[in-house]
Amino acid sequence: MMRSREDLKARYRIFDKFAVKDQKNYYRRTVAENRRSAVQVNQLRATFALLSGLSAALAGLLSQIWDGSSVGAFVQFLAVMAVVMPAVGAIFNTLADLYQWDKLTSIYDSALENMEAADALSPSDKITENDLYEARLHAFAEGALMVMNDETAQWGQSIRTPDQIEAFVTRQAERASRLRDDLDRTDDSDRADDSDGDGGTS
Repeated sequence: MMRSREDLKARYRIFDKFAVKDQKNYYRRTVAENRRSAVQVNQLRATFALLSGLSAALAGLLSQIWDGSSVGAFVQFLAVMAVVMPAVGAIFNTLADLYQWDKLTSIYDSALENMEAADALSPSDKITENDLYEARLHAFAEGALMVMNDETAQWGQSIRTPDQIEAFVTRQAERASRLRDDLDRTDDSDRADDSDGDGGTS
């Protein structure tokens, strides 16, 4: 069924606002959050590694230079810190392995890029033919939904490339062209039948 241009535009505006733009904002926000978490954890890991090395080095240096009960207690404290700090750093290593912020950042970055590619295929007001406009709308919606579906896998093995979305657009355009040809042939056949009918009654 052929839809009116206003109906197609309304469908496009609704899908673009409440699906595509919302999803892109979600991707941007998630990328920023994961990137910030990864940076913070990496900073903490580096800090505890540095403190561990400094504690061990300082304990060794003080034990060689000074001798005394007060210094000995401080050296023992530094020795304990040299043992504890790597353990604390290992906790943050475990958190990084568990949440995999770097990998999630890469996944959502790829999803955002592919969503931008799908968004670039949105129907233009310059398209005058309704069937072609509808085909572009279907391609745009299908491309956006494919990106969302692939993103839910979380690990990105099946994320499609913009080339696959372009191929889908091409198939939709060919389908629209065939539909237009079929409609033209139907109109020609109807006119021929009308002409035969008029000839028979005269």
